[in-house]
Amino acid sequence: MLSNDKTFTKIMVAIDGSEHSFKASDYAIDIAINQQQTDTHLIAVTVIELVKLNLGTFLAAPTYGLEDLKRRREEAEKWLRKIEKTIQAKNNYINFKTEILENPSLKVSSLILDYAEKENVDLIIVGSRGRHGLSRLLLGSVASDIVTYAHCLVLVVK
Repeated sequence: MLSNDKTFTKIMVAIDGSEHSFKASDYAIDIAINQQQTDTHLIAVTVIELVKLNLGTFLAAPTYGLEDLKRRREEAEKWLRKIEKTIQAKNNYINFKTEILENPSLKVSSLILDYAEKENVDLIIVGSRGRHGLSRLLLGSVASDIVTYAHCLVLVVK
């Protein structure tokens, strides 16, 4: 458990739609509520992994992958709305924002870590394991990278 004397002004939770990531979001919401500060911010982020297309495929079909990208964005927005509804049910006074991150040249963990540093996050909360399949976000390796390279405290939720 986190020490009661530590306060966090910016808490970030990484979401990939998995059970572990939603458990992590519940922890993040509870910690934000328990901060009893009006200036505590909760940021929920999700990463859409962009599949690199080879040049030949792109030239033959420039719109290849756009439907999949649209579907992934809609799915990510649905996950983030779910967290927003949970916050509204528990406490309307949390400063909450969401972000969908996309960059085909960076690893998922790098996107999350770069965003956390840019936003000066005090605490990153992640699930221990993520989804399986093509649209996975938080794998054990991603959580491990975040724990290893984060500039701030990290809470891994099982």
